[in-house]
Amino acid sequence: MTALPEVNTLVRIALGDELPVLPSRVEDVAGTEVLVAAARYVGDLRGPQPSDIVSLHWTSARGVCSVPAEFVAVERSGIKVWRLRVLGEVTLVQRRRFARVETGGALSVSGGSAQDADLNTVRMGWMLDLSEGGVRCRVAPGAFSVDEPVEVRINLGGEVIVAVGSVLRASPRDRGFEELIVTFPEDHSAADRVRRHVYAEQLRQRRAALAGQPDGLTADES
Repeated sequence: MTALPEVNTLVRIALGDELPVLPSRVEDVAGTEVLVAAARYVGDLRGPQPSDIVSLHWTSARGVCSVPAEFVAVERSGIKVWRLRVLGEVTLVQRRRFARVETGGALSVSGGSAQDADLNTVRMGWMLDLSEGGVRCRVAPGAFSVDEPVEVRINLGGEVIVAVGSVLRASPRDRGFEELIVTFPEDHSAADRVRRHVYAEQLRQRRAALAGQPDGLTADES
C-alpha cells in the first residue's frame, strides 16, 4: 500500500475536473486527514467548498501518486491551510520518477556555443512526449551528440518555455529524422510550468479514456 505524502511534500490539487491544477505543500498529516497550504489562484476560479471532491497528486520514490479527497474547511495554523479528508486508496499513477504524457507541438533544440554563430546549431522539430524531467522529440539527424548541453524551447498553450538540459539519447529513425531524448535537471526554471501542463493533460486524457478514447499516458525514460 502506498503511503500518504509526508510533511513538506510538494503536491498538486485538482478541483474535480476543473483546471488549473493548483500547487501546494503538505503541512500536516493525521490519520486520513491532510493539511495543505491554501493554494493560490487568479481569475474567477471558484475555490473548493466543504464537501467538494478534489484529488491530490505528488511524486514519491515509486512514481506519481494520486488520491481522491473531500475538502473539509479552510483553517489557520500560523498560515492559511486547507483540510482534506482522504476518501480512498493511494493510486500509483506511474512507477517512474516523473509523469509523462504523449503530446505534439513544435519545439526547437539549440546546441553549440552562443558566442560563435558557426557553432550554434538550431534544429526545429516536434515533440513526442513531455515530462518535468525531459522531452522526447524528432529533429533533423546528425546535429547533436549524447551528453551535449542543449536549450529547448517549447510552446505550451501559447506560452513559450525555455529549459536547458542535455542529450540522453540520439537515435536515427525512418523518413530521415532523429529521435532525441533530452533530460532536464531537477527544479529547472520551467519545471513548475511543465508539471502543471502534464497534470492537466493527464486529467484530460483520463476523461478521454473513460469516454472510450485512447489514453496517452506513458512511463518516463528520463
